[in-house]
This record gives sequence, C-alpha cells and structure tokens, in this order.
Amino acid sequence: MSLVDRAEALQAEAQALYRALDLGTAFPWEPVLIGSALSGLLVDRDLDVMFDAPDANAATILNGLITLDHRVPLRAVDFRDERADRRPAPALTDERFYAVLHTETWKIDLTFWLHVVPRPHVAEALRLRDCTPGQRLTILRLKHECSDVDSSVIYRAVLAD
Repeated sequence: MSLVDRAEALQAEAQALYRALDLGTAFPWEPVLIGSALSGLLVDRDLDVMFDAPDANAATILNGLITLDHRVPLRAVDFRDERADRRPAPALTDERFYAVLHTETWKIDLTFWLHVVPRPHVAEALRLRDCTPGQRLTILRLKHECSDVDSSVIYRAVLAD
C-alpha cells in the first residue's frame, strides 16, 4: 500500500473513531478536530482534538473519559492537570487539562484549553490539507521515515520549497 493510500485509509479510520467517540456529548464543550486527522497527513493512528473549555475541571473531564470508555474500549488513560507552573509553555493562556487515551490501535490526545484565545491548530491543518500532491507525498514519506522528528519541522521544511 502506498503512503498516500495508507494516509487515506487512516483518515477514514480516524473519522469513524471520531464519530464513535461522539465527544460533543461526552463533554460540555465543542470538540475541534486538529492535527494530521484534519490535514489528511496521517502516518500513525493518532487522533488530536481540542476544546475551548474555560470552565473545565478535573471531575467533569474524568466523568467524560468514563463515558468514552463505554463507547470505545480504552487500554490506558493518562490525565494531566497542566495549570499554573505545570503548563506546557510559559504563557498563562497555555493552561490546560490534557488526556492521552489509548485504544487497542489508536492514540487519542484531548486538550482542554482553559483560556479562550486564537490558536493556530485548525488553520495550520487546513493549510496543510491544501498542499500539492508532491508536497503531500514528501511530507508523508518524511513522517514515515523520520518518526523521531517533530512533524511541524517537516511541514516547515517541505512547504518552504
């Protein structure tokens, strides 16, 4: 199977998983698909979703995760409170709750942003979706062959041409 065919097959799987999770009914915030599942540049079974959730708390999110386990059998869940000095970046607006879920075959990243500010995730994925067929193939090849390199580095390098 070619890398493009594999990406398309993974895209279809990602859409089916996203529908099965029905995140909009598990949590009281609107889910937003981001990352490779939105851009169509999947090489791994990795689904990324974010929420603007300024009123989020651990209890609400954990209850939602229980709901998800009834919809899609989860093998592992890593839940993190990344507020205050635990946030992933220096900006106060980067405070979040973060959950990484694993099914038998998929990794699902859920980010619950506690500050509603413009974020580049959706625009970036949509921009990547519009890359040329040659750029798409190059990105897929590099992501496949260089799995230890951050995808954003690959995107910048390929799209800079």
